[in-house]
Amino acid sequence: MKKTAIIFGAVLLLFTASVNAQNDPPKEPTTTTTTITQTDKSLTTTTTTSTDRWNNWSPDKYKMLPMPEPLTTEKIFPVLGQYTVSSKDASVTTTTEATVETSASVSNVSITLDETNKGIVWVDGLPQGRIKAYLRKSPSTYMIPAQKTADDKDLAQGVLIFDRDANTLDVCIGCKFNSEDPASSLTMPQEPVVEQPVVKTKSKNKKGTAKAKVKPVKTWRYSGSKTTETTASSSVVPMQQ
Repeated sequence: MKKTAIIFGAVLLLFTASVNAQNDPPKEPTTTTTTITQTDKSLTTTTTTSTDRWNNWSPDKYKMLPMPEPLTTEKIFPVLGQYTVSSKDASVTTTTEATVETSASVSNVSITLDETNKGIVWVDGLPQGRIKAYLRKSPSTYMIPAQKTADDKDLAQGVLIFDRDANTLDVCIGCKFNSEDPASSLTMPQEPVVEQPVVKTKSKNKKGTAKAKVKPVKTWRYSGSKTTETTASSSVVPMQQ
């Protein structure tokens, strides 16, 4: 009888403990706050650490970043825009002599995109007239091909480079484009173009050979900075051969 009472008391004690455990409210996660105060510089730093395994997150860590700006045509082709450039020199090179003329003339240059071919830009405002240039290396390294100007004059090959970081434009007309190092084309000395000797008939019985002539190569170099970016779309321009 005594043993039965002991067993019954143990069962009652376990039952009471189980009921009390179910009625106890859930414990809040412990939060530890550490405050560091520096009196000499009046600097107070507060660090809050939560021991809650599932809700321990920081709003600053998962804060949404601002949306990037839209990718415009000017960002894809930074060479587009308005420039103020000045002539660095104008040289004529032959086999016998070399003359260099320096000019301080300033030109307002506009570079627009060809709507029919995104790899072509048109340069307006230089003394040589309207010039086209082909994109050779993104974002802003262009080759100026040999072409005919609006007044039907021959224009030699050249190079056009815009440095976006320095906001500077460099143009060289008459410089041979170096595909491996386009920037070197701006300072590379130019070789004269030599015409091949031709045979001319002076009379029915006499023939003469003309002397080899050296055709001078004109070189123009321009440098300047961008003043404004273009916002209007380019007009459709027919391709020049």
